[in-house]
Amino acid sequence: MYTAEFFADPHPAYGRMREEAAVHEVRDPKGLTYWLITRFAEGKAALADPRLAKDPRHAWDALRDAGIVSGSPAEATFDLHTTDPPEHTRLRDAVGKAFTPGRVEALRPRVQQIADDLVSGFGTSVDLIGDYAYPLSLTVIAELLGIPIADREQFRVWTTAAMTPPYITPTGLSRAEGGRLLRQYVTDFVAAKDDADDLVSALLRTSLTRSEVVALSQQLLFAGHEPTMNLIGNGMAALLRNPSQLELVRSDPSLLPSTIEELTRFDGPTARASPRYATVDIEIAGTVIPAGSIVIVGIASANRDPRRFAEPDVLDVTRQASHLAFGHGIHRCLGVPLAQLVAGIGIGTLVLRLSLELVGQLEWHPFPVFRGLKALPVSATPRR
Repeated sequence: MYTAEFFADPHPAYGRMREEAAVHEVRDPKGLTYWLITRFAEGKAALADPRLAKDPRHAWDALRDAGIVSGSPAEATFDLHTTDPPEHTRLRDAVGKAFTPGRVEALRPRVQQIADDLVSGFGTSVDLIGDYAYPLSLTVIAELLGIPIADREQFRVWTTAAMTPPYITPTGLSRAEGGRLLRQYVTDFVAAKDDADDLVSALLRTSLTRSEVVALSQQLLFAGHEPTMNLIGNGMAALLRNPSQLELVRSDPSLLPSTIEELTRFDGPTARASPRYATVDIEIAGTVIPAGSIVIVGIASANRDPRRFAEPDVLDVTRQASHLAFGHGIHRCLGVPLAQLVAGIGIGTLVLRLSLELVGQLEWHPFPVFRGLKALPVSATPRR
């Protein structure tokens, strides 16, 4: 599960694991042991199970030994991914109003303008990640937060380094240094922030502490662009590899909403949910998971479970079936409306305006949590 072959196409391995059992004990290359849930029904139940906490202090020593966290819990600031009620409720309420469907829909003209401008600047050879999905998704969330990204490429270096698992030897910036630079960037911005009509200003007007605003801003900046970028990239790769489905969407743009849902299920941007921690002994599908264990839902596996989806390995843009790509329960991603809007406009603009063809082999990031391409090289010509 930690090989280049697996990251290139994890679905055959996940399929074998699903058939063997719903729950597997796994050890990563740094020695961290966790329980991986591979089936849909069990995964959905686990995502909403209050006995599975999100606070990493339940397994801090194991996470620190594996290089995932550092220092003591007293030195850490927690965000939406690492808190439980009532703290999680308080933080989510502070940011949730910015991501209501109505507020997100008001962004549609601006998102479309950004996408159109990027496509208008294309040559005949394009990297749909670096030249399109990345600047589109980052610009949208940065403008919403009010954070100016003066150097997009430098920012991408930081986020990629911060995502790199601790068992991979860095070729450039280290994981720790990438995370530090990203935090410092957001910390400096928040410290100098003038009151304005943006989300960071709104957070500063609440009762949140300054450190909480920094943590939430950093999380939203990262989570607001990385998964959306990967959704556009993975989605376009899937469509280009399934030309009949691409032509179906092109001939009937009303299929775009269901297309985005299906692309999210088929090869979504998040392969695994963020960790949960068993607060008591829990039995899942006949397997007893001891208290204190780390539990991870394999979203990519659950979304291909034949117990839930007919012909799950087939891309069908007319499919109508819910998935777990955005989570479930109180920790379901609050940015779903924004991700769907940006991905819908991003993919729709490419499909309707351009004829595209894959060029060369695709290379995937070796990241177990986020699934995304390093680049998506295509030839592009305008459609009449």
